[in-house]
Amino acid sequence: MSSKHPTLDSHIHLWPASAADANGHAWMSDPHFILSKQHILSDYTSASSANPPTGVVYVETDRRLEDPSSSSLESWASEAIKELQFLRSIVEGDYGSEASALLQGIVTWAPVHQGQDVFSQWLEIAEKTTGPETWRRIKGFRFLLQAITDKTEFENLVFSDGFISILKSLGRHEKKFSFDVGIDQRSGATWQLETFTKVVEKVYEGVPEEERTVLILNHMCKPSYTSTSSDSFVRWKSCIQNFASHPQAYMKLSGAFSELSDDASPVNTVDPNVLAQRMKPWTDVVFDAFGPQRVMFGSDWPVCNVKGPKGEGSWPVWTSVVEEVLSQRKCTEAEKARVWSGTAKEAYRL
Repeated sequence: MSSKHPTLDSHIHLWPASAADANGHAWMSDPHFILSKQHILSDYTSASSANPPTGVVYVETDRRLEDPSSSSLESWASEAIKELQFLRSIVEGDYGSEASALLQGIVTWAPVHQGQDVFSQWLEIAEKTTGPETWRRIKGFRFLLQAITDKTEFENLVFSDGFISILKSLGRHEKKFSFDVGIDQRSGATWQLETFTKVVEKVYEGVPEEERTVLILNHMCKPSYTSTSSDSFVRWKSCIQNFASHPQAYMKLSGAFSELSDDASPVNTVDPNVLAQRMKPWTDVVFDAFGPQRVMFGSDWPVCNVKGPKGEGSWPVWTSVVEEVLSQRKCTEAEKARVWSGTAKEAYRL
């Protein structure tokens, strides 16, 4: 089963062969890991050929960073600058005109953990590095908060004046930048979500509606699908409802394959009906809270292959699961169109 609606994939990752190792990404320490090789748009279009999307949003890939105190921004964030150069090469046609047209939005890394001055410096570097056409396609930023698993360290960052002021400034910028929120209940902890509900209050405090930064929550905040604790579900649900109470917050229906499996083995069925049923308590909360108007489809390719039920053939399985979720919710055709593309176009101003 595949969607008959035009699909805009709101969450994909790419990297060239030159970055497909531990020098480019610290998390690629195992050269035999399924992701430790080149993933470019031609690989993506092959994977998604059953239902080719009309466009994609690229999301930063957590490139290796050196110690910020040791050198200049250009030096310690040199891999993040190479990421911008790689994206520019796609936009400017080095990978073909089809790839350039497909890459409609970009969410790049930004040093939101280093205060307003460093962030402002990064904006200048990014604009200069990307050139006008790629800069036009940069719609927002992400800094992976889920990786900070020490509660005190997490709170010290997200409640800092610098972090709050940067997030506030994004919506006031002439480009109306958004911020992708990567927080994780299963591997991080429920407190990451609970803490961030308070951050959102601070980010929107005293800011007029039209200047509020759009926040795009990744992967349903990675729920603990396999947890048997009712407390875990109740606390996750409360956070989702809290996020949804802010009209400028959106949610990505994405990233489930890596969370549905409790250990190293992949998801154990390719049946979209079974998988949609397994996720139903969580997807019901998301749709009840955000409505289809603020939920968007994302594949999380190629990460969806890591524990996906068909390995590198998992993209079409996920789209079938999403189709099944929308059917079980009895979504109208207009609501389905929002999830498949309309919501992402609005949130990312495509």
